[in-house]
Amino acid sequence: MNIDTIAFLGGDKRQLFCANAFYDKGFDVLLAGFDLLESYGHLKLVDTDTALKNADAYILPITGVKGDTIPCYFSDKEIKLSKKIIKYLSQKPVFMGRSSSLKGVEAFDLLAREDFAVANAVPTAEGALCVAVKSFEKTISGAKILVIGFGRIGNILSEKLKALNAEVTVATRSATKSAYIKAYGNKAVYTDELKSLDGYDIVFNTADFQVINGDILENSSNDTLIIDLASFPGGVDFTRASKLGFTAFMASALPGQYSPMTAGEIIADTVLTILREEYSL
Repeated sequence: MNIDTIAFLGGDKRQLFCANAFYDKGFDVLLAGFDLLESYGHLKLVDTDTALKNADAYILPITGVKGDTIPCYFSDKEIKLSKKIIKYLSQKPVFMGRSSSLKGVEAFDLLAREDFAVANAVPTAEGALCVAVKSFEKTISGAKILVIGFGRIGNILSEKLKALNAEVTVATRSATKSAYIKAYGNKAVYTDELKSLDGYDIVFNTADFQVINGDILENSSNDTLIIDLASFPGGVDFTRASKLGFTAFMASALPGQYSPMTAGEIIADTVLTILREEYSL
């Protein structure tokens, strides 16, 4: 199967940088759902029909599809998922995030891949630092910080915080990970032993289940900044946190906000890897 032309249907700034990466590798690139851009250099701005008819593969937003609409951040027109569009998408390779949100099409889900997740953890961790610097009224250096979870993001984030001279504690459910955390020079606690957030200036949650519940919040003073990096609905009881006066919020889609070029290049690298694996490109 020859794949020479890639069509991007909607998306944000990450898609533009991803499209540039494909152009630099010799692909023809079509952009649909970007009509607020008068031009974008060597990339071709086209309507949806042209993109569907002329592409060998399609790349949709990493954020997935919202209902029957493909998000288009550079257009005042939506791309509605008609039967015609679904028919085209079902005949050629489709790459996106949250593929389950696209009904009737078997798409490659980039978010489900470990190589993508590991690479994307770096801009996520750096974005989390940006959020903390903006929201915290002291320096990160010297701050007492709790990171909940020692997966891909928690691992990288804790190392970056340590490099900024923060006093870092990491909460995990795993004895093995606890040993690694200590070996890296940080403090470790078990997640189920957390009873209060007192003593921490900032808490970053990366766990995908509710760790910071009402009981923990009730036992804590509200001067701890809470930043949740997990996917919705997160790991914090935000209703209770708000009633108790905590500054607590979800920080989502950080790579797209703070490092869109890197995030776009990661998408391109992952798609190219799949093309080599599946189509011997």
